[in-house]
Amino acid sequence: MSGLAAERWGTSGPRIVMVHGSLSSAAAAFGEQQVLADRYRIVAPYRRGYRPSPMTDRIDPDRDAAEIVEFLGEDGAHLVGTSMGGVVAMRAAALAPEKVRSLTVIEPPALPNGAGRPAADALGVALREYWAGADSRDLESFAAGFLKVLDIDLQLPSPLPAAMREAVRNLTTERPWETGAPVEKLARAPFPKLVVTGGGTPGFEDVADALALALPAKRVLFPGSPHAVQRIGRPFNDELVAHLETAG
Repeated sequence: MSGLAAERWGTSGPRIVMVHGSLSSAAAAFGEQQVLADRYRIVAPYRRGYRPSPMTDRIDPDRDAAEIVEFLGEDGAHLVGTSMGGVVAMRAAALAPEKVRSLTVIEPPALPNGAGRPAADALGVALREYWAGADSRDLESFAAGFLKVLDIDLQLPSPLPAAMREAVRNLTTERPWETGAPVEKLARAPFPKLVVTGGGTPGFEDVADALALALPAKRVLFPGSPHAVQRIGRPFNDELVAHLETAG
């Protein structure tokens, strides 16, 4: 077993496994989804490298995916992933499609899947160049520069709290321009798929459009929403529940 820690909300109903992204962890990323615990059993693991789960020197999306599969259980679960957690969720779903009841991804940085689309290509180049030139030891500056590349207007606290420093340190080990999703395998899986964006980063919109065609998946845009679209709460939750119900 992976030994990953997890938040668990709800005691009855179908299980949903929710996978967080890079700059927040389980409880913070999915706080607005706790209201769904009246009808679902929600499991939100802390990915390796995010306390209280074991630490790591380097984020590995494939290792993360294998560890997420352990949470799907023998009877299966709905799978939701936000940001890099969306990439991990797609890779987990491809590892064990028979255990997935539905798949929802929120602005996953699966840039290789958007290759050939101008905004996705430009974002991939910008991220690669940023990683090459930024000082990964200066976590506060690294995080601010990363958000600027994504065109995300978010004021981070200064100094960064311990949990945020841990998250940014993990981020410096990621390579988002290389983190594609195995869409051919997912396209053969029968479960319904949903791709959600907030419209703030053109490169992510290109990626989402490409994924929606390749998976194929329902494509939903919540204009003006943050990168972590699930934080808008009810509008996202209503769309998510409707999607889960299509899985039967």
